[in-house]
Amino acid sequence: MDNGNHYSHQYEYTNGHPAPSAIGATDVPWILRRGWVYLVVGCLIGMAAAAFYIAAAPSLYKASARILLDRTVNRYLQNNKIIDEPTFDDAEIGGQIYILTSESIVVPVVRSMNLVHDPEFVGQPNARGVQGLWDVGTLITTVKQFLGLYRAIPMDSDAARERIAVENFLKRLSVSREDVANVISVTFASADPIKAANIANAVADTYIASISDAKLNSTKMASQLLQDRLMELKAQAMEAEKALDNYRTAHNFTYTGKGMPNAEQLAALNGQLTEARMTMAEAKAKLERAQRAPLDGVPSTADSHSLGALRTSLRQQYMELSARAAEIESRVGPTHTAVVKMRNRMAEIASTIREEEKRILGFEYQTAKARNSELAASVAQLAGEGEAGAQGQVTMRELESSADALRTLYNSILQKFKEINSAQTQNMPIQDVRIVTRAAPPLERSSKKSIPVLAGSIVLGLLLGAGAAIGREWAADVFRTTNAVKQATDISCVILPAIEANRKGNAALEGRGRSMVIEEFILDAPYSRFTETLRNVRALIGAAAREDGAKVIGIVSSVAKEGKTTIAANLAALMVASTKASTLLIDGDLHRRQLTAKLAHEAREGLLEALMDPSRLAMLVTKRERSGLDVLPCVAPDRFPNAAELLGSPQMEQLLAFARQQYDHVIIEIPPIASVVDVKVIERFIDRFIFVIEWGQTKRRLVQEALSETDLIRERIIGIILNKADPRALRTIEAYKGNRFKDYYEG
Repeated sequence: MDNGNHYSHQYEYTNGHPAPSAIGATDVPWILRRGWVYLVVGCLIGMAAAAFYIAAAPSLYKASARILLDRTVNRYLQNNKIIDEPTFDDAEIGGQIYILTSESIVVPVVRSMNLVHDPEFVGQPNARGVQGLWDVGTLITTVKQFLGLYRAIPMDSDAARERIAVENFLKRLSVSREDVANVISVTFASADPIKAANIANAVADTYIASISDAKLNSTKMASQLLQDRLMELKAQAMEAEKALDNYRTAHNFTYTGKGMPNAEQLAALNGQLTEARMTMAEAKAKLERAQRAPLDGVPSTADSHSLGALRTSLRQQYMELSARAAEIESRVGPTHTAVVKMRNRMAEIASTIREEEKRILGFEYQTAKARNSELAASVAQLAGEGEAGAQGQVTMRELESSADALRTLYNSILQKFKEINSAQTQNMPIQDVRIVTRAAPPLERSSKKSIPVLAGSIVLGLLLGAGAAIGREWAADVFRTTNAVKQATDISCVILPAIEANRKGNAALEGRGRSMVIEEFILDAPYSRFTETLRNVRALIGAAAREDGAKVIGIVSSVAKEGKTTIAANLAALMVASTKASTLLIDGDLHRRQLTAKLAHEAREGLLEALMDPSRLAMLVTKRERSGLDVLPCVAPDRFPNAAELLGSPQMEQLLAFARQQYDHVIIEIPPIASVVDVKVIERFIDRFIFVIEWGQTKRRLVQEALSETDLIRERIIGIILNKADPRALRTIEAYKGNRFKDYYEG
C-alpha cells in the first residue's frame, strides 16, 4: 500500500514544540470588523471619560510674566573693554528653564507667600469635581500602600506640608521659551486670577534676585581668590629677586646684557695673536733667507731698514772699498797687492755684515715667537674663564626670566583685582536679566480645549477597543482563515460554512419550507457553498486516486465534535451523487458511533460482524435511499475497551482489502487524534487523510501537537477543512471578494 510520500509537507518546529501562532497584518482588518462591538464600546468609554474630565476638571486662571536675557549690554561693554563677562548663549538660555523650575526658586516663593497654609496647594481641594478625583487618588495610594508598592516617607508635619505645596506648585507652573530665543515665559495657573499673577511675578523676581546674588557672590569669591593669589605671587616674586641678587653677588656678575663679560677682550687678544703670528712668520722667513745667502758678494739690501745702524755703516764701508778697489784695479791690475788687500777687506766686511744680519734677524724671530706664545697663553686663559662665565650667565638668565615672569603675572592679576574692586564699587556686575512684561490678573479662565480632549479620548477609546479585539483573538488562539491554517501547517485548506440544525437533528434549509437530514445536506442544497467546497475536496481525492490509486480516505480531527461525521457523510454522498461511483462509508469511531446514530440507527449488525467475516460486507451495509450510499455502521451497546486493537487488527486489514475490491471509494471516520490512540494503529491501512478543524474553536497549539504526534498521517493529508465557519464572519473576512463571488451560491 502506498503511503503517499509524494504529498509530504514541511513544518516549522522548535525542539519538538509547535511554533507559536501569530496574527498577521492582513488579519487585523477582518478582526476589527468582526469585533466592531469592542470598537463601539471603546469609543463610548472614551467619550464618557472625556465628558467626565471636562465636567470635573477645574478651569484655572493663567497669568504669564516674560523674562528677557539681554545680551546687548554685555556685548557693548566687552567691545569697549569695560568688562570681560561672558554673554548667555542658546544652550545656557535653555538651561535657565530648569533653574526657574528648580527648588532653589520655588521653595523661596512658597515660603515668602505662605503657600504652605493655602488650601489650594495643601489639603483637599474644594474645586467643583476635583473632590472625586482626590478621593480616587487617595484610594489608589491606599491600595498601593496595602500591596507594598508604595511606602510613604516619614516627615514632620511642617516639612510634609511644604513638600506637598512644592509638588502642587510645580504642577501649576510652566516655563517655556518664546518664539524669540532669549525670552522666557513664566506661566502660573490658579483658581484666583490675582494669586496667579502674583505668583508668576514672584517667580520672575526671585529668579532675577538669585541671578544677581549668584553673580555678586561669584564676584566676591573671585576677588578673594585673586587677593590670595596676589599675596602668593608677591612672595614668590620677592623670593625670585632675592635669589637673583644672591647669585650675582656670589659669582661677581655685574654684566646683565647679552653674551659673555670678557668677549671684547678675547676678541682683541685674538687680533693681536694673529698679528704676532704673522710677525713671527715674517721674521722666520727673513732669517732663513739670510742663512741661505752666498758667503761672497754684496749682502742684500731688502731689509736693511730693520738691521740697525751698524749694518748700515759696514755696508757703507763695503761700498767705498769696492769703489776704490775697482779704481785701483783699473790702473794696476787685479793682482796688485793693494787690490788684493782691499778685496780681502771687503770680504771681511761682507762676512761681518752677514753675521750681524743673522744675529739681528734671529733676535727678531725669537722675540716674535715669544710674543706669539704669550698671546696664545692669554687667549687660552681668557677662553677658559669665558666658558665658566657663560655657564654662570645661563643660570643668571634663568633666574632673571623666572623673576620677570612672576613680576609680569603679579602685575596682570593686580590689574584684574583692581578692575573687580572697581566693578564692586560701581554696583557691578551688569544686570543682563530683566522682566520685560509683568504678569497681570487674567480676565478669563483658561480654555479646557474640550474638542481636542474629546477627539483624543475617542481615538484612545478606539485604540483600546481595537486592542481588546485583537487581544481577544490572540488569546483565543484559534483558526478563522485558510491562510492562518496554511501558515501554521503548510497544508492547503478550504473553509466550510456552518449548517444550522433544528431540534430534531435536521438541517433547516432557509426559504425551502421543509427540513433535511444534515448528513445529506448536499442533496437538498447542491448549489450551496458547503456543497461546492466539498466538490473541491472530492477533486483532491480524485487527483490522489489517479496518481497512485488511493481509495481508502480517513476523516480525522484533533478532538471530538469538530464536525467530521457531517463531513464524512456528505462527502461520501457527494461522491455517489456526482460521479455514480460506488462508495462505502464506515463508522470507525468505536467510542462515539455518531455516524451510525445519524444514518443507520435501526441497524443491528455492522462493523464488528464484518471484521469476523468480510464476505458478509454486502449484507451488513445499510443503503441510504436518497443518495444510494452504503453505510457500514458500528452496532454496540457500550464503548470498546480494545477499540484500538480492533482497528489495527489483521481482520480490519482484510475487511478494507475486500472493500477496495467491491467499491470505488471507501471513506472511514476515525476517532480524534488527541483523544485516543486509534489513528496510530489504523493509519497503515489508510491511503489518504482529510483533517477537520472547527472554525473559531480548536486551538492552534492543539492542531500542531496532533500533527506533530502523527508524522505518517501528516505526510498523507490531502487537505484540511476548516469547518463550521460563521457565515456572518465569512462575509466580513471575504468582503474583498464582493457580491459577484456570493452570487454563485444558493442556500
